[in-house]
Amino acid sequence: MNDIQKRLNEVNIQFELLGEIRDGETSKTYLGKFENKKAIFKLFNLKNLNMKTNGYLDLKITNQLIENNLFPKIFYLSKQHDLLIYEYISSNKRLSLTPKFIKQLGTKLSKAHSIKLPNKYISFKSQLNNYKKILLDHPKKNIVNKAIKLFKDIPEDKTDLVFSHNDLNPTNILFNNEDIYFIDWEYSSINSRYYDLSKIINSYNLNNLDINNFFVHYGLDTDDNTFKIINYWNLLDKYLELIWSLIINEIYSNYFSINFIEGLEAKIEAFEAKIRQ
Repeated sequence: MNDIQKRLNEVNIQFELLGEIRDGETSKTYLGKFENKKAIFKLFNLKNLNMKTNGYLDLKITNQLIENNLFPKIFYLSKQHDLLIYEYISSNKRLSLTPKFIKQLGTKLSKAHSIKLPNKYISFKSQLNNYKKILLDHPKKNIVNKAIKLFKDIPEDKTDLVFSHNDLNPTNILFNNEDIYFIDWEYSSINSRYYDLSKIINSYNLNNLDINNFFVHYGLDTDDNTFKIINYWNLLDKYLELIWSLIINEIYSNYFSINFIEGLEAKIEAFEAKIRQ
């Protein structure tokens, strides 16, 4: 834990570290105490990744997230030191998909998608093009080209462009049996609302009843085209998981195994075959 201790000492913060939670590709996460309160300490390494990301510590965004009870209380943040400290939220790890949880998911996501953005906020299209640039000389660069083509083929409605999280898997959704919080907004962008919607549907494997409940509380009127778009984004998400893994392997030299990469490619092939039927 030398890295986080060094950074905290640099900013002259009184702290107590209780242990490391995760050593991820984009950040290291620790559990500790800040001013005698249980807290999460995140040390980012986004600068080293050469990624096109929005300001994850932009006060115009974080203030709205906190005001809308979408993100835990922030105790300390510093762009200069790539450091974020926020309130620890105890999350139910053995989650059952109750109607209450589904209802809150829809309500909270609708609030998140209503966040007002600063000028010149990065778009998902720009992020995709940046991935293409990073993998320009990669043997599997055609994967990015296929993803970009798929993105262009998805029916677009300007009114569907929102402040999108872009990675709402269960590890980034905290639920303490009373409320829901979304964390890890580093890769948010202006994007279609359907990406977050499809990501949640597929991450939790929602059935038709849950999906309808989710959409009702999100405030979405649906038709046959809605589910077609959801399928498009489901497929694009699988491409993005593969692209992200290839990029991380470029930076960290085979962070993911060949078997893992081939498994992601097989998922894409299987889903493409399914939607062609």
